[in-house]
Amino acid sequence: MALRGTLKDFGVAEILQLIAQQTKSGTLRLRNKEEEVHVYFDAGNVVRAEQVSGKEAHLLGHRLVRAGLITERELEDALEEQRRTLKRLGDVLLASNVISREDLREMAWLQATETLYRLFTWKSGTYEFEAGEVTWDKGTIRPIRGEAILMEGFRMVDEWPLIRKKITSRRMTFEKLKELPPPAEEGADADDAAFDAAFGEEPAPP
Repeated sequence: MALRGTLKDFGVAEILQLIAQQTKSGTLRLRNKEEEVHVYFDAGNVVRAEQVSGKEAHLLGHRLVRAGLITERELEDALEEQRRTLKRLGDVLLASNVISREDLREMAWLQATETLYRLFTWKSGTYEFEAGEVTWDKGTIRPIRGEAILMEGFRMVDEWPLIRKKITSRRMTFEKLKELPPPAEEGADADDAAFDAAFGEEPAPP
């Protein structure tokens, strides 16, 4: 199946929907002026989505460092090993025993979903889908159904204008205005206090 064009002709949602409905396997490559993203499908399900160029913050290795799962030094060593052996970064990290398979699985899923949902904000660019068999690590990667991607993506597109009304810039930060109130009392003592307060014997607890 040869499929290529611009995102002005067909949007990301339409492309993902077509591949999912036809249960195709292969690689979808999307590019704009700043980024290039590859999405890998197996029988219509996304089994991997990764950014191959653009901001380093979106790459798996840097996500692992920010999450405190590996150190900068461990990432540098793993990237050097990856360049030498051409293995996937996740495989290198697992072989080095610097991260558990479960942690890698969760972070890979988070990276894939965030990468996919970010595609819904693209207004221009090109796409190319190359059909073919895709190899992936079933022990590490959790497939994502195409329908789930579309539903969440459409929800984010609908809600984004409302969010932008409150958060007008990506550089905005939040400031804590006050402390949260203490948790309500629990147990028999609290029930007794509420009972007494109901009959006016003592003020109700705050």
